[in-house]
Amino acid sequence: MSLGSTSRLQFLQRRLVEILTTNAWFADQTRDLQNPTMTRTNTSSFDIARILTETNVRHVEYHARLASTNATALELLGPLLEDSPSLVLTGEQTSGRGRTGNLWWSSAGALTISMVIDASEIPLTAERRPMVSLAAGLAVRDALSGFLPEHEFVLKWPNDVLTGSQKICGILVEQHSIDQRQGVIIGIGVNVNNSLRGAPTDVAQRATSLFDLEGRSFDLTSVLIAILRKLDHRIGQLSTQPRLALSEANRHNVLTGRTVTLKLGETELSGHCVGIDEEGHLVLRTDHGIRRCSSGIVLRW
Repeated sequence: MSLGSTSRLQFLQRRLVEILTTNAWFADQTRDLQNPTMTRTNTSSFDIARILTETNVRHVEYHARLASTNATALELLGPLLEDSPSLVLTGEQTSGRGRTGNLWWSSAGALTISMVIDASEIPLTAERRPMVSLAAGLAVRDALSGFLPEHEFVLKWPNDVLTGSQKICGILVEQHSIDQRQGVIIGIGVNVNNSLRGAPTDVAQRATSLFDLEGRSFDLTSVLIAILRKLDHRIGQLSTQPRLALSEANRHNVLTGRTVTLKLGETELSGHCVGIDEEGHLVLRTDHGIRRCSSGIVLRW
């Protein structure tokens, strides 16, 4: 089905204005034309046909550069839901968002996507919807383990994937309504071919990439396809095998068994992490009893 709706036309018109007024874009295009061979920082050669053939995705909304794939997914939510599951894909994200409005640092070579799924295709109660973020984390963990089996990849509740103590993936799940339809947007950012050596110091100290781990580049289309396949499996598992899905989330949750300090609004809460419950809450044993946390920022662990 064509996405030739008014909303998409307006979006493309704004993108054209951005392109025509951004000198950096022209510089990028000139560089790519002069060096068409795919390099570690040239991520524009995704194989869209492979993605559509080898995954359950019905439409790929590709742009060479976007501010945020989640923001674009929200802007085009109506037409994207018509082809659910749809994928928003970019070669470079310039203003990615994390939880609580934090900016997600990214550079060329990273894999930044947003999956758009009609909520009716994820038959979960509202209380269990936080499990989608954990399912996405498990999917990324599964996929990356296939490419680097010698490295251990783990979840850090509620939305990160780590190797060792360094972050390699961040996830942002949002739900929005349009025309009486509910859409789930699963934003995933994976550090693949982007070296963190050029990142701000605080980011470089706590994050890594596949390139930094292995010293070589990876085919982004292959990594993406592996993640999408695992995501389809893990989301389906939430309804078909909920106990197994929960068990897997707990087995790979790095916080389980540790003393954890969360920031909850303006306060902090510390306790022994018992695990994750069936609604995706982090369960802490504190001095004042059991606390189940639906959200929070992990400060220490």
